[in-house]
Amino acid sequence: MYSKLKFSSHSPDWHPSQLFCLVIRNTFYLPGASTVLGTLLQLIDDEDFPLDCKCYAFRILQKILCVKDPSTLHINASELSKLALAAKRFLHCSSWEMQYNALEILLDIFFCFLKQTKPHQTISTLESSSFSYTGCPGISDNMLSTHEETSEDERSLNMILTAIVDNIISLANQLANCRSKQVPTGHIYVSSCDLEKYRALFGLMLKLVSGYPSAASAAFDKVRCLMKELAQINASHYSRVAASCVESSVEPAAGTIKASCMETDTDKANLASTESCSKKQSSVVHDLILCTLKFANVCHDMCHKTSASSCNLHHSVKSLTECVQQNASQYCSTYEFFRLIMCARISWSTCKIRDGNKGSGDSKEHPNIFFTPVWIAHESCALRMAKMLTRKQSYWEAYRSAMYCCHEGLWFTASFVFRKVSAAFESSAFGFWFKSLLLFGAGELEMKLLLFPSAINKLVGELNTEKDLHEDLYSVETDVDHTLARSPELHGYQEKVTGICERTCLANDVLTSNACSDREFFFQRWFISLRASFLKILTDVLDILNAHSSAPKDISHHESSSVAIENNQVLLALTNCSLRLSDLAKSYDLLAASHGDMDHESFTTIARLAFMCSLLSFCTAFSVDFSNVPGSSEPCRLPESFSHESILQDLHQRVDRNDSQVVSQLRQFMSVSSFELDSVHFSTRMNMSGNLEKDSYSLFKFAVASLLRARADAKGVTTGEDALHHLHRGMQLLSSILRRFMELPFVLPRHFFSVRPCLGTELFMFDSNPANKDRISVPRGFQLSLTLCLKWKRVLERTPIRIAKLYCILATSPSSPLHIAGTRSKQFEMRRTTSEMVLLHSKLLQHAKSDLRKTSHKENSHTELVAAFACFKPAGSGQGFSDCLLDVSSFPRGEYQIAWQACCVDENSRCFSLLPLNDGAVFSVQ
Repeated sequence: MYSKLKFSSHSPDWHPSQLFCLVIRNTFYLPGASTVLGTLLQLIDDEDFPLDCKCYAFRILQKILCVKDPSTLHINASELSKLALAAKRFLHCSSWEMQYNALEILLDIFFCFLKQTKPHQTISTLESSSFSYTGCPGISDNMLSTHEETSEDERSLNMILTAIVDNIISLANQLANCRSKQVPTGHIYVSSCDLEKYRALFGLMLKLVSGYPSAASAAFDKVRCLMKELAQINASHYSRVAASCVESSVEPAAGTIKASCMETDTDKANLASTESCSKKQSSVVHDLILCTLKFANVCHDMCHKTSASSCNLHHSVKSLTECVQQNASQYCSTYEFFRLIMCARISWSTCKIRDGNKGSGDSKEHPNIFFTPVWIAHESCALRMAKMLTRKQSYWEAYRSAMYCCHEGLWFTASFVFRKVSAAFESSAFGFWFKSLLLFGAGELEMKLLLFPSAINKLVGELNTEKDLHEDLYSVETDVDHTLARSPELHGYQEKVTGICERTCLANDVLTSNACSDREFFFQRWFISLRASFLKILTDVLDILNAHSSAPKDISHHESSSVAIENNQVLLALTNCSLRLSDLAKSYDLLAASHGDMDHESFTTIARLAFMCSLLSFCTAFSVDFSNVPGSSEPCRLPESFSHESILQDLHQRVDRNDSQVVSQLRQFMSVSSFELDSVHFSTRMNMSGNLEKDSYSLFKFAVASLLRARADAKGVTTGEDALHHLHRGMQLLSSILRRFMELPFVLPRHFFSVRPCLGTELFMFDSNPANKDRISVPRGFQLSLTLCLKWKRVLERTPIRIAKLYCILATSPSSPLHIAGTRSKQFEMRRTTSEMVLLHSKLLQHAKSDLRKTSHKENSHTELVAAFACFKPAGSGQGFSDCLLDVSSFPRGEYQIAWQACCVDENSRCFSLLPLNDGAVFSVQ
C-alpha cells in the first residue's frame, strides 16, 4: 500500500493534520515501523518525499519530543540516535527552514537524553510556542543546577552550538556577498524576515542555556568566536557603512532623544534590532553584532538566577568583552556593551562576597555584604565608560546606561550622566525630565555618602582621571577597601536627611509643574512621593535614636517613675513611626497592584521596598519590650489604629513560606499560634532571585534573630534601672539594623522610565430615584440608592489579565461635608489621594476575599466611614452596571462627596487595583 503513495513536486500542499493522519494510517503498513516516530523517520529518509512535507514531519517530531513528563515518552535510545543522524543530514540543506527544524530537533533530542539519563533533575525546556525571540519574558526560575557533564554531553553540546553559530555566520556572509546586487552604494536593507532568522537562532541558544545552564560558558565561547567572525565581515564588507552608522548614532537628533526616553521601555532585554542607527543606513552585520551583544546580556541575566553560575561565567564574559575591544571597538560605545560589563562585574563581586560569607563562621551575625562598599568599584567602572559616551556625545547610549545605573543604585554615575544630558537638552521639551532625574539622583547619592563620606574622594578622583577605555576595565579595584572610612554612628543625620527629602520633593515638583493633566507622570510622581515619605519617617526615627541610644553615665539616681515615663515616651514615638512605615508598605503594595502592565523586575523592586518598610515597621515596634517592666505610671496608651498583631501579620505575609525557621521565629513574638493565609494576595511578596533581594532577606533574618534574643533577655528585667539599660540596648540594636538597612542601595524600577497612560476606571453614579435626573439627593434619615456604571480603560488591551470579577467600594463620612458643592482640585493631590486610596483598597480587598470565600465581612466598628460595595461582571465592551445602597441615614443636612476605588480579580485569585480616573459624585442630604 505504501509503495503506491508516492509524492512528487507537483503534489498538492500537505497540511500537518493531513500528514499526521497519513502517518497514523500507514504506520502498520510500513516495514519495520512499529511507532509513529519510526514512520516519520522512514518518510524523512524517502527521497521522493517532498521537502515541505519533511518540514511538517520534523515539526510533528518536535512536538512529540517536547513532552514534559519523561515517563510518557516511549522512545528508545536507538530511535533517538536515528533521528539525530537524520537531523544532522539536513544541517546543510538548501532550505533554511529545514536547517532550523533540524537544529531544533537536535536540541530536543539532547534534552530527551538528559531526561532519560538524569530523571531526578528538573530540566526546564521552553517550547517554541512559549518562548519569545524578541525578548525573554517568562524565563522559568526552575532551571537545572550546574552539574558534572559527561564527555558525550560535551560533544553533543559543542556540536549543537557550533551548528547554530555556523548558521548565523552563513546568513551574514550570504547577505554580505549579495550586497552589490541589492544596492549599488553597498548599503544592505535588513528585512524583518532576515532579522527573524537571527532571533530564531539566538532563541535556540537561549533555550539551550535556560534548560541546561552548564552550557552557558560554552555558549559564551561560541559567541566570542561569532563576534570575531562578524567583526571581520564587517571590516571587509561594511567598513564605510558601519562608520556612517556609528556616526549617526553618536549625534542623534534631539527629537529622537525626546521620543525614545519618554515613550520606550529602553532597558527591556530583547533581541530586536537597535534604534541607534537609521533604518535606511543599517547594515546587516551592524545589527547582528548588536543582536549578539543583546543575546549575551540576556544569557547572562538568565544564568545569573542559577546557583554558582555567575562566578563561572566571569572569565567567559571577560573574554567576550576583550574580543569586542580588539575587533569591534566602535561597539564599545553602545549601551549593550556597557550593560554586559556591568552585569558581569556586579554578579562576580557579589559571588566573591557570598563565598566569603560562607567561609566565615559568623556570617549569620555579621554578613559582609552590609559592610563592604563594593558599589565604589562598580561606580568607578561605570563612570569610566560613561565619560567615554558623553565625550563622544553618544547621549542616547549614555542615557540608557544611566537608567541601568539607577536600576543598580550607582547614583554617582547616574547623576554625572543626567547632568551632561540635562545641559545638552536643557531647552528641549523634556528638559524638565532630566532636571527631575538630576535632583532625585543627587539626593540618593548624598544618602550613600552619609555612610561612606570618604568615598567621594575616590569617585571625584576617578571622574577627573582621563583613562583610555581600551585599558583593562577589570583592573578597577575589585577587592574594595576594607580600610575605607565609615561615618560614625547615626548621630547628626537628621538635618542632612531632611535636606535630601526636600531635594526629593523638588524632583517631584518639577514633574508636577510640567504635567499637562492630573494623570501624567502618575507612576513617577507617586513613586517619588513614597520615597519622600520614607525619608521623613527616617528623620523621625533618627531623632528618637539620637535622643535615647546613649546610656546616661549614672543611672542609679533614676527613679522608677521617671524611667517608666521615658520608656512610654520612646514606645509611643516608635509606635507612631512603626504605624507610618506599615502604611507606607501598603502604599507600595497599592502602587504595584495599580499597574498591571508592569514588568516582572519592576514588580520585584517595588515588592522589596514594601518588604523593607514592613521589616522596619516590625523592628521599630518590637525593638523594646516593656511588658514585664515595673513602673509607677500608667501603661502607655498606643494609638487605636496600631496593633502588634497587625504589624507582625503584615510582615509574615511577605515572608518566604518555605523558610520554616524564620516563620517559626516570627510566631514567637506573639501568643498567636497560627496565621491565616489569604487566597487573595493582600501584599506583594518579594521574589528571591536577585542579589538585592537576597541581601534584604539576609538583613531580615539578622533582625529577627537579634530581636528575638533581645526579647529573651528582657524577661529578666525586674527593676527600673535594668529597664533603662534595656531601653538603650534596644535603641542600639535598632540603630544597628537601621544602618544596615541604609547601606542597601536604593534602586529605581524599570517602569519608572516608561511613561504611558494609566490603567484605570471611570465610575459614573446616578440616583436610582427617577425624579432626581440632574442631581443626587436623599431625605435625611434614609439610605441613598445609586445606579453605577463602571468603565475600565486600557486594561484588556494592554495586559494579559483575564478578569473574573470586578469590585468597587463607595465611601463617605458624615464628618467631612463639602463647603462648596462639587469642588474638584485642578492639580492632583498625591498625599491625600494616596492615603485615601490605601484605606479604600484595604477595605475593598477584604470584601473581595470574603466574596470569593463566600463568608461574611464585618466592618470595623470604631470608624465612622460609611462604605458600600458593588460587583460587576466583566464584559468585552469594557463597561459594567450595578447598583448599591449607601447608608447615610445618620448624616446631617449638607453636601458630601463620595470617594471610590475599584479592583479586579483574575482567574488565579490575584487582585489588581484599578486607578480611579474621575472624582466621585456629590450628593446632598435634605
